[in-house]
Amino acid sequence: MEFGERIKHARQHQNLTQETVAAELHVTRQTISSWERGKSYPDIDSLIRLSDYYQLSLDTLLKKDPGLTETLRKPVVLKSIQPIIKNLTIVDVLFVLGLVFAHQLFIVKDLLYLMGMVNILALNKLNSFARVLDDTTPYMAWTKRRPWVLLIAIGSALAALGAMVIHAPSLTNDFTFLALGASIALVYAEITYSRQRRHAEQAGQLP
Repeated sequence: MEFGERIKHARQHQNLTQETVAAELHVTRQTISSWERGKSYPDIDSLIRLSDYYQLSLDTLLKKDPGLTETLRKPVVLKSIQPIIKNLTIVDVLFVLGLVFAHQLFIVKDLLYLMGMVNILALNKLNSFARVLDDTTPYMAWTKRRPWVLLIAIGSALAALGAMVIHAPSLTNDFTFLALGASIALVYAEITYSRQRRHAEQAGQLP
């Protein structure tokens, strides 16, 4: 039985009219009719009021109706995506500024660094949102990424040493900066995900 049929059955079982229910929930009769016919779904506040009014658990109301579940998820999805859109918009603006001031090389370099930092924040938000939708634990995701970050850190350090040998101070500084950044990211990620793994083990989510 889908959501609309379930609330219609509950209303008829209690000998209530759509007008009565609408007045109690502070909505129109057409809204109640639309819910019962499966043409639309209530928001979370109306769903709670329906649950209390009909004395039905939320689990019962939500059961076997993916349409209602998807409707309730939309505000959460939108709220999670908005910061990502904002960050990526900032990246685009910085990219355009970089193109406009391409002849000012020092400005372009600073903008590229700033774009990278904002993009990292956006990716972090996106990964957090993805973990909400995915059952894969954050620790398992990190185990797949760790070798690549480690490779960048070691490779950059070796490249910095090579640049130092051939007396290329500019390249030495760049590769040193990259190696340092990758190393900091590696240590931070290891600490964070190790804590999350312990929490997952304590919660019984990992073997």
